[in-house]
Amino acid sequence: MSSTDLPNCINAKLNRYFKQLDGEKASGVLKMVVQESEAITIKFILDKVKQNQSEAAKILGMNRGTLKKKIELYKLK
Repeated sequence: MSSTDLPNCINAKLNRYFKQLDGEKASGVLKMVVQESEAITIKFILDKVKQNQSEAAKILGMNRGTLKKKIELYKLK
């Protein structure tokens, strides 16, 4: 993956999102992007480490308690 892949993917998704609004006002876009990205990343890492939360927390750079809260928040279990 090159350093431009992720930004290009996000830009493409945002363009589709704004086209789908069809004149409606957008709000909370940054929060939406951050939460969706975070949930996808956490699930990906958990799958890679066979659900080992301690290992996943180290890879993600957070403590295990924070990871557990995010797993519950995003309903990843």
